[in-house]
Amino acid sequence: MKEISVCDHKCGRTHFSYKKYRKVEWELKKRNSFSLVVVALAATFALTACTPPMPPEVKAEIAERYVTCVDGSLTLSVPDDFSEVAQTWIDGLTENCLGFTGSIVDTNTQADVVISTLGFAPSCDVVASSPVGLDAVAISVSVEGLDGVLFSPSLLHKALSGEMTSWADPELQALNPDLELTDSPVVLRPSVRPQDIEALNEWMTRLDPQGWPGTPSGLTANEVFDSEAIAIEIQNEGTLSVLPASFALGNSAQTIRITGDQAQSSVGVDSESIYSAGTQFRTKTSNSIVTAEIDSELPPLPVPGSDEAALPWQAINLYSISVCNGANEMLGRAFSRFALRLDSQGTLPISGFYEVPEQIRTAGVDAVSQGLPEPTIPPTDAPAEVVPTEFPSDEPTEMPSEEPLEEVTDAATPEPTS
Repeated sequence: MKEISVCDHKCGRTHFSYKKYRKVEWELKKRNSFSLVVVALAATFALTACTPPMPPEVKAEIAERYVTCVDGSLTLSVPDDFSEVAQTWIDGLTENCLGFTGSIVDTNTQADVVISTLGFAPSCDVVASSPVGLDAVAISVSVEGLDGVLFSPSLLHKALSGEMTSWADPELQALNPDLELTDSPVVLRPSVRPQDIEALNEWMTRLDPQGWPGTPSGLTANEVFDSEAIAIEIQNEGTLSVLPASFALGNSAQTIRITGDQAQSSVGVDSESIYSAGTQFRTKTSNSIVTAEIDSELPPLPVPGSDEAALPWQAINLYSISVCNGANEMLGRAFSRFALRLDSQGTLPISGFYEVPEQIRTAGVDAVSQGLPEPTIPPTDAPAEVVPTEFPSDEPTEMPSEEPLEEVTDAATPEPTS
């Protein structure tokens, strides 16, 4: 099979193997339908320009198949709650890249890469950044039978300001006519992480600006989060707490629901409502810096396999990965790109976190990859793969083929010998 010549002018003659293209197409087709779009787009660009710009979604798809390695030793500054995830990524890149090593350093130590959350900006000169994971804010109650108890934003503000003193509060009873509330004291746990206060304020102010005039007076910002001590505290009868959703749901804590805006019904915090909110993020890219904000006007999307989107729980914390300017910039970019791969994102739920929405992930891969070797179709360093010699068509067949697979190469087929 002949090779197709591309770009005969200006940039010189470039070739790509049609067989190799078909091999990559078939391999991607086995994965998902989106991959077919990727291959089709990539082939189109390859045939129409010398150095075509690669769309972010194409670059993100190629990054899934091939790990970009840069040799060196990398240091990371990571929040305590995110250290397990970061170490998993370090271990994964180490396994794929023999010349790479990475270590987590104290948050007060200058590092090559910084992972931070809402309200915390890295102290270094950031050259590339992208959201890399997310969590939500949950409100837990330790009163038997009150899982899913309904609050309005204004009543929640009163409760977190110490103005709602009984779990039989008349306004709470009016919102929950089917519940039998008991006249027991509300025990407010005041210590809350700053990022959780900020995320909660942002959403509640949007829902009810008058009912949520600012940070509730009963809350105190505290960066220290002692998970073992807090797990014991929230078991005390009557306790009301503002917690990371990863912690609350991971410890099977009872959580409240919030009345929605306009004609919407109430919404609770769970994986579907958090996913729904994630689909409402809009991204903005400046140079290699990607930021994201929720646009509540965007219609949320359903989780894959569902026909209807859950109402979004929009008290969301984004974790961002930032590459610091310095000698290890390319190493930091390679690590960030690895962290944004789908395989790497799949480790987040193990620790109770959530993957970044796809629109953020593809923008992030494109941004942090600036300066790294560009992916190609097919990758020039791709190892030989074993694929079917005949690619399946869309036509139905009566019986599945059980012929053995053999390697496809660009070498001429030898003539049969007698």
